[in-house]
Amino acid sequence: MFKRTVMLLTAFVVMLPLTIAGADPAADSPEFSAEQLYEQVTVLQVASTLQLTSEQIAQLTPLLKGIGEKRDALLSSADEAWNQYGEVIQQAISAQIAGQPASAEVRQNAHAGITNFGKQRDAFYGSLASSAAQFGSYLTAQQRQLIAPPGLAESQAQRALLLEGAGSLSEYIVSVIDTQRDLMPDEYALIRIPEAQRVAAKIVPPNSPPFEQVTDQVLQLTDSVYGQSQAQYIQQYPALGEQVAQHLQLPAPSSQLPISYQQLLDFVASHYTLPLLQRAAALATIEPLPTDSRRLEDCLVSQAADVMDLIDLLDYLQIPVQQLSAIAPVIQRIDLILQPIREPAASQDQSFNSILIQVRDLLLAGGQVPPEWQQFQINLEQQQQQARQQIAQQLEQVQRILLPGQNQLIDWQPPMDILAADTERLAREQMRVLAEMHTVVDVFERLRFFQITDVEQYRRIRVWELNKLLERYGVPQSSPAYPRFRSLGIEITDRMRRTSWEGGKEARILLAVRFLRELGVIGGTPAGPAQQAPLTWQDMFTALTSPQAPLLIQQMITVRATGQLPQQPIPLDKESHQPQEE
Repeated sequence: MFKRTVMLLTAFVVMLPLTIAGADPAADSPEFSAEQLYEQVTVLQVASTLQLTSEQIAQLTPLLKGIGEKRDALLSSADEAWNQYGEVIQQAISAQIAGQPASAEVRQNAHAGITNFGKQRDAFYGSLASSAAQFGSYLTAQQRQLIAPPGLAESQAQRALLLEGAGSLSEYIVSVIDTQRDLMPDEYALIRIPEAQRVAAKIVPPNSPPFEQVTDQVLQLTDSVYGQSQAQYIQQYPALGEQVAQHLQLPAPSSQLPISYQQLLDFVASHYTLPLLQRAAALATIEPLPTDSRRLEDCLVSQAADVMDLIDLLDYLQIPVQQLSAIAPVIQRIDLILQPIREPAASQDQSFNSILIQVRDLLLAGGQVPPEWQQFQINLEQQQQQARQQIAQQLEQVQRILLPGQNQLIDWQPPMDILAADTERLAREQMRVLAEMHTVVDVFERLRFFQITDVEQYRRIRVWELNKLLERYGVPQSSPAYPRFRSLGIEITDRMRRTSWEGGKEARILLAVRFLRELGVIGGTPAGPAQQAPLTWQDMFTALTSPQAPLLIQQMITVRATGQLPQQPIPLDKESHQPQEE
């Protein structure tokens, strides 16, 4: 993928003019790495999208200088923290690797060094958010409309959760309809109502007055499409999403804004933003392009905090050496997956630097982002998403290695972008609903046709059948919710016995749906409060994708199995990110 894109970009940049007007950013600075050039290009892309004027850049200069000073002060503080606490932090980590608590003094000093830096880092990120808001005050209303607001990513994540990863309501409903067409007629008849209610609940609140009306509209739609021949369905499928939106009067999906809030934060925080803007605007005062572009996560004290967090997580799960040995190959595979995308520009061949330089200079001269470069970024996003999917598969391996008691401490529910890639998810959910409907309807039908010769015997059998059902759904007789759900089951069986077979088929299905919905089996709220696991899928993803994870786990295996202390006391990248000397 990358090789093909680089070839396209190479063909493109050959056509660029040999000399581009404007200041040469390389004239007053040494050669940049691919990652530094890539950051410069992304900074200029944001500036190009916003179309900042020279006057705005001059007004923004004090703000950007202030951010730079805070960032540099934090980096210096990180170096000072490592100079002061680095040795004791290494001692604490070595003790953790061996599974032996360090002395109280070592633990206290290591904790102080990590905690103090963490507070300063959090304060910087807080000031960065305030600076981003202040940055917006210098923009025009039209420019501000190009930037996503701070809470948009969270609301979009919630929307994605509601739509089970689909991009829009109509897209979600089309996927539901598509999976329903694989059902046999008797299967579709059994789940058409609960599925319609599930769809309607994503359009209006389940307890709202229009819920039943929307459910009926969804049923009209799904019944109509299910009744089509395959030829008819194939013919109208391209327009199905639009037809769904019109039939249900769905709101139009929101458009993607060109600059995300995170991109804005990265833009105002970058070392390169101010000097590049000054060059683009040809201002009289031009700051030199920095040669040190260290990131906060590259500082040794920050890496040490990540290492300690990973060891704490593994120890919290009480993972013995045997399990660590089984997990180690999984971590190695995760590391291999991540290597080409941790630093995407650095993973390219040498010709890629020339491409980056020419794209950067084109943007400096006021040019637009070339389509080939946009395609490269699209390909990069696709590769990153593919890597997340592959890592999700590796995390499933970790889940299988862990014991049930360990897995109970982790909520393994993956985020929506992972779930969205599971194309069989909806089909599996429909089959699950179908199985539950079969189970409940079968029980109720057996009780409906039970020949009553002894009322007391019927009541005993009914309670026995209901107890089995409730036990299946996590409501044993010892549960506080048991009396309520047993009363509900008795009410429903009484009502089902009063309905005729010919005229009450749909009514009986509705009663079964009501029973399952009250229990939280097919939508709604679970019968009992769910126990929130201390760890999440994202916690495991963050910990096990740490660059230090492969070496750290190998050290833990060696030390805990043999008692031999590691030659390298802490698996940090010391060579690339040495603290600066005062």
